[in-house]
Formats: sequence, structure tokens, C-alpha cells
Amino acid sequence: MATEREIHELVGRAVVDADFRKKLIADPEGTVKEAGYELSKEQLEALKSMNGKGLASVLDETLPKSATRLRL
Repeated sequence: MATEREIHELVGRAVVDADFRKKLIADPEGTVKEAGYELSKEQLEALKSMNGKGLASVLDETLPKSATRLRL
């Protein structure tokens, strides 16, 4: 099972890396394993249930507000 920090890393990477994000949406389980993370069944199901907008919602809820103001 991934830690909260690992989930943040995974979601953060999906935000800044468009290719990774596309792969993650298309094949969550394979992409997560390839990236070196081990998600619980519940974590994987939650990830699978997200779409691009769901991912943005998760970021809004989990990242510090100062981090959401950063522009890359």
C-alpha cells in the first residue's frame, strides 16, 4: 500500500507530466507498477475512478494552498 506521500508524488507527477498523465489514465495499474509504486486495491480503484477533472479535485483537496498557486 502506498503512503500518503507516495500518492502525492504520483498525482503530482501526473499534473506536471502530460505523457505520464495520459498513461496513468489509460492504464492506471500498469503505469503505477512501472513507476515503482504499489497501491492497495482501494487506492487503485480510487485512481481508476478518476478522470482528468477528478485528478484536479484531488490536488485541490490535498496540496497546500501555496503549492496550488505555483505556475510552471
